[in-house]
Amino acid sequence: MSGIILRWMGGGAGDTICNLLASNNPNTYMNFKSKGLDDGTGRSMIIMSHDEWYPSLSNLGRKNASPPKEQLKKDLLKLIKNHKKFILRCHYFDHKFDNLLKGRAEVNDIGVDLDFLPFIVQAIIAKIPKSHPMYELKYKLTYRKQSASDQMLQKISRKLSNHQKKQVLIWNLISDAVKRINEFDLGNTAFSTQDLFYNNKRIEDFFKGKGYEINLDVPYLSNWKNINKIYLPSEKYQSCLKNNKYEYTNKKELSIVERYIFLLLSGKRFIFLD
Repeated sequence: MSGIILRWMGGGAGDTICNLLASNNPNTYMNFKSKGLDDGTGRSMIIMSHDEWYPSLSNLGRKNASPPKEQLKKDLLKLIKNHKKFILRCHYFDHKFDNLLKGRAEVNDIGVDLDFLPFIVQAIIAKIPKSHPMYELKYKLTYRKQSASDQMLQKISRKLSNHQKKQVLIWNLISDAVKRINEFDLGNTAFSTQDLFYNNKRIEDFFKGKGYEINLDVPYLSNWKNINKIYLPSEKYQSCLKNNKYEYTNKKELSIVERYIFLLLSGKRFIFLD
């Protein structure tokens, strides 16, 4: 097997890796096109490519992806037959999907754990526009089932200020992410988002071991890291997490995202923290 399905949670820097792969593997089939780096937001830009030969594969890489399984199986088998190498962008977390691909293609998750979760959530919050449907709290949760608390918050969302909606959104993103980290063992993967900052060799070795070229010693990645370093977890967060001290009331030293992570880890229900 030489094809790769690259999967990650939103905010996990997968589009950055996809941009780097696209520039180094021009003859490899991909379900996306690279559009470079937005220097204003620090967001790596990707466009999904619709291919009439494999119609479900573009859906595979969209947020809240849920492509029809039979069509997806058909398209993947055809793709494997026609292309020795391919890289597919994927946001589809589903155990049935993973089982469907066993022996056919590899699903490679970009890892993240609680240590680096603030980066994921803070990057998402900073980069989505305030007009995004997520701020109306009506978006479909990507993995976990909607709870009674979720339903209640959505019902009262029209009465909330934008500041309050943001806090509910942060809570939902964190709850969804923690559930997925545990369910898919995202803290134990071949490489992770934080490796873009701290261990580039781990990423390079992984892809080269699969037969794909990737060069992380490039201005593109340096610029991306320089812009996105503001979303890195604070030293206080890392210290509290290590010592199991979930100081969710600490406004002085922790970001609002870090405080909501600790609120969740404390086993508390949602409250407005700020």
